[in-house]
Amino acid sequence: MRSLKNLGVGFLVSLVGSLPMGYINIVALKVFDTQGLPALISFLLGVVTIEFFLILLTLKGAQWLLNHEKIVKAAELLSIIFIVLIALSFYTEPANASTGDNISSHFLVAYPPLVLGLFLNAINFVQVPFWTGWNVYLINAALINVKGRRKYAYVTGTSVGTFSGILVFVLFFQQLFQKASGFSSQLAYHFFPAIMLLLAAFQAFKFYKKHYQTQG
Repeated sequence: MRSLKNLGVGFLVSLVGSLPMGYINIVALKVFDTQGLPALISFLLGVVTIEFFLILLTLKGAQWLLNHEKIVKAAELLSIIFIVLIALSFYTEPANASTGDNISSHFLVAYPPLVLGLFLNAINFVQVPFWTGWNVYLINAALINVKGRRKYAYVTGTSVGTFSGILVFVLFFQQLFQKASGFSSQLAYHFFPAIMLLLAAFQAFKFYKKHYQTQG
């Protein structure tokens, strides 16, 4: 029963956490748009594989990470820089002027989707403080029991939640793009990098507010 509760809590936390727009979601949407559902599933398997082991590590080292704020701060800063780099990469290959077709960014097609998912989530540093904070809260609130093998039920739930959440996000926004088919290619071309830059700006604001404004 406790393992089932761990599974359900992990699923809900991860599902809700993966639905808001993040750069993994945006890249997943782009992968689906350019390569189809099999590529998206492969990409998501890479994403959740990294997340599975990351959450296991943060379960064991949550308190240590909380006591080393400089490491968390560096991870958050690197995440912001990386989001900006991804956004800029979408502009390196401009849309075809004659047809309006969007040429996908080179890094999306240069590697297999599984490898791309593994790599992008491995350097998704912002999830380190996210999962550290959630794990500490859930353990202290006695919402999960991570003793022995029970922790694997919780982590499995988070993986299924992330996979489901991003899949729902992608299918929902793909439907929106199809309904706007009259200018969908131009919309997608400007949408992806613009959202990435907005996400970077939002993360930078949160970073400043957390580490500098509170100190003042």
